[in-house]
Amino acid sequence: HASVCWVKLHVVKRKPRWKALVHASELLTGAGLRSKDGRHPVEADLGRIRDGALVYEVLAGPTGDVPGRVLWLGASSELPREYRRKPNTLDLGGKKALIPGLVDCHTHLVFAGDRSDEFARRCGGATYEEIARTGGGILSTVRATREATSSTLLRLASARVREAISYGVRTIEIKSGYGLDEATELKQLEVIQKLRSRFPAVHFQSTYLGAHATPPGVERSSYVEEIVTSTLPKVAKLGLAEAADVFIDRGYFTLDEGRRILERARSLGLAVKVHADELSNTESAALAAQLGALSADHLLQVSEQGIRALAESATTAVLLPGTAFYLKASHAPARRLLDAGVRVALATDFNPGTCMTLNLPSIMTIAALHLGMTRAELFAAVTYNGACALGLQSRRGTLEVGRDAAFAVLPFERFEELYYRFAWSA
Repeated sequence: HASVCWVKLHVVKRKPRWKALVHASELLTGAGLRSKDGRHPVEADLGRIRDGALVYEVLAGPTGDVPGRVLWLGASSELPREYRRKPNTLDLGGKKALIPGLVDCHTHLVFAGDRSDEFARRCGGATYEEIARTGGGILSTVRATREATSSTLLRLASARVREAISYGVRTIEIKSGYGLDEATELKQLEVIQKLRSRFPAVHFQSTYLGAHATPPGVERSSYVEEIVTSTLPKVAKLGLAEAADVFIDRGYFTLDEGRRILERARSLGLAVKVHADELSNTESAALAAQLGALSADHLLQVSEQGIRALAESATTAVLLPGTAFYLKASHAPARRLLDAGVRVALATDFNPGTCMTLNLPSIMTIAALHLGMTRAELFAAVTYNGACALGLQSRRGTLEVGRDAAFAVLPFERFEELYYRFAWSA
């Protein structure tokens, strides 16, 4: 007769590897922002803990250890005994603040070319039209990016990512948009994928922005058709982006064209975002809210109707005050947006034409001085609300047990020094 032999398997559960940061001068969790969806932030929402400690899981990444989830946080005096082993603990000596890693939710980080001479000419009185007639403007960057190899773009982008990291940024959205043809747009998006393996401790969000401008020598209607019927399906099929964006504004893409592109993107499973109401009011902020966009960005010319639509929606208003500063333009109506209950984020808009900086803390300084934002609003804007603008609020933007241990150790004792020390360098 047949006999059955039972073998008892012993499964050994490995305790997670961990590290602890203790005696932070202060630990800001931002946990209070979640309960109110990032709207009307106040000081109490920052979750400020004096002499704070954070314990996090350590994972093996492709190039070394990377933070996993938050395992515990609180006052250093309350650190559980199991997390007090010296080799795993870094003492910050009461001299450094610990905050959620900053979120830069709007950048154009992958491009080639140099437009510093163009900037100098513009500061010397040359108009944008004069510069464009001599080969400058966005088409200068398009030419350089088309000509650059993927390895060149990756080298340039990697240096920029390292700089952003030095300012405490741990989450970065990167848009394409300097190809304006299918091959180069895909090349830009492929470079973003390579950045993910090179910087595993940073979360990258990839956004397809083929509708950034119309390529030279091409009818806009033909270009929109190419985006909708060819490029967007390829981007989705290859998994090269999480979202699609359109520059809806005077002289760029119309409201109807933007709607067509964004609705096609949604049908392919991509989230949507909008460059909205920057140069003129097109009611594109209202369109973003209507389509359930993750964000409406710029908003220098947003109307009261657009503000109401954003306040009643889940769409985040992403303000880019560095761009207005760089162009000497009027700033977005931040106070009207905030007071109406709109969820507001800040980002650098890092790009070669209108805001050549990766220094998100300096953007906070501009917002504090020229947008009238409070410390709580600034904190929310570069942490939880920035994560909302990318659809990442369930993981990033706060420091809470079970969520990503994406944190930044500041070289200062207080969070406020992050933007008080204008244009600091790590």
